[in-house]
Amino acid sequence: MNTDVSDRLRCVANLLADPGQLDGVRIRCCAELLRTAVERAVATACDAQDSDQPAHALLISLPSHVDADVAYDASQLWHALSRAIRHHGYELTPTVAELSGWHADTAAVAAALEPTLTLSGTIDLPEGIR
Repeated sequence: MNTDVSDRLRCVANLLADPGQLDGVRIRCCAELLRTAVERAVATACDAQDSDQPAHALLISLPSHVDADVAYDASQLWHALSRAIRHHGYELTPTVAELSGWHADTAAVAAALEPTLTLSGTIDLPEGIR
């Protein structure tokens, strides 16, 4: 897994280990860490780590790089985390249980977006190498 993604997941896991310390600000910070983890995993899957493309553009192009269900899950998770970060004062702050669920979902999506090497066909070696 991408080190940026795993570092963010580990940081949120450490904060979730002591839920008593999680107030509204820290919960939103954790949601921001999870959202950037999703963004980095999506960028890696789209081979756009060094680009300045916005997350929306990468999410739109993601189905051409990975399975449609994985792309849908990544998009839905990113939107949920975005809403959690930018909630209004009259809305309830996300709960620790919701944050824990998003953490698990982010780990699953990041793992599903991890590039895999698929080999197909045969390799013909010259006579002298066999």
